[in-house]
Amino acid sequence: MLLAQIVNETTPEINVWANAHFRVEPCVSCPIAGYLIVSPRVPVSSLSQLPSDAQASLGPTLAAATRAIEVAVRPERVYCLLFAEETRSVHFHLFPRTDWLPSQYARSHPSDGQVSGPQLLDWARQTFRSPVSADYHQTTQFILREIGRNI
Repeated sequence: MLLAQIVNETTPEINVWANAHFRVEPCVSCPIAGYLIVSPRVPVSSLSQLPSDAQASLGPTLAAATRAIEVAVRPERVYCLLFAEETRSVHFHLFPRTDWLPSQYARSHPSDGQVSGPQLLDWARQTFRSPVSADYHQTTQFILREIGRNI
């Protein structure tokens, strides 16, 4: 049973939540509250390489992390993106599209018109290198604790 496999490793020192198959942690290179990275505990270069029990745990893990972001940050939507470029291991970016992000983007790119999700993520990752809110660390800790409540 999936719930029996969950190991909650959230601690203030580590700033990570983990279950038997995945780690969830804030994106350190773009500290926007709610921007999380979900990585398999055993690196793989393809989803097809995940063991079947990890595959079964993936959906509930992503859903719980998304729900925690929605509760804490109240974004318009949460983008879920799969990349394996920099680390060469599959990992998911859960990126909250909040009200202020598109308006900030529009100020920086007035001629672009409607912004796309990939453009917004790329711009945010290049623009924000330090926390954009005073309560970033508290919000991040709340989100990580909330994941355990949602799974």
